[in-house]
Amino acid sequence: MITSRLVAMANQIALGVPDRTHVAAQVAQHLRTFWAPSMINELAAHAAASPADLRPEVVEALENLRPMVVHHD
Repeated sequence: MITSRLVAMANQIALGVPDRTHVAAQVAQHLRTFWAPSMINELAAHAAASPADLRPEVVEALENLRPMVVHHD
């Protein structure tokens, strides 16, 4: 998938969470439930290189998903 689209979708998810407490946890749950691991991995790689492109809640959600994220060095 195009990384810029993943960034836009993740930021939109963070903005759309109705309960504004624990936004990162809710974003992480949404990604875990609805996104393919390859999408999460692509977003996590982008977050590592350009974290400013993502809302802080998305970056935190990716940190919460870290055990799921596969790194290819």
